[in-house]
Amino acid sequence: MVLNRNLKDITHEESLLTPTQGGNSINWLLGHIIISRDDIRELIGLDKLYGDEMKMYHRGAEAAGPAEFFQFGKLIEMYNDGQQILEEKLKSTDLRDDNEKYRMVTFLAFHEAYHTGQTGILRRIIGKEGAIK
Repeated sequence: MVLNRNLKDITHEESLLTPTQGGNSINWLLGHIIISRDDIRELIGLDKLYGDEMKMYHRGAEAAGPAEFFQFGKLIEMYNDGQQILEEKLKSTDLRDDNEKYRMVTFLAFHEAYHTGQTGILRRIIGKEGAIK
């Protein structure tokens, strides 16, 4: 919900803007969250949804130009498409007996929350009003 609010009314062009001091764009952050969710999916027994076509969104990936990034509207669709299945699977998955998977899913949940917060800051940097009030 928070991420979708932060992304509302942002154009593809705005999604590619980066802070003047350095850092990633909202487009990159959303793509990065999507591929990180694939890691969660794999940990809890679901198939990954995306592959090498999203390599530019991996941490430490070689810098990509604007033409290489996915259209922002498409990224939002990709993020939302897997939401319900992921939520249902997480509710029915007991990781108490697998400490390593539990630790990784917990870390990746924190990781997503961290980047979601960044989208709120970037929203303001590109000139939009804050979405969470």
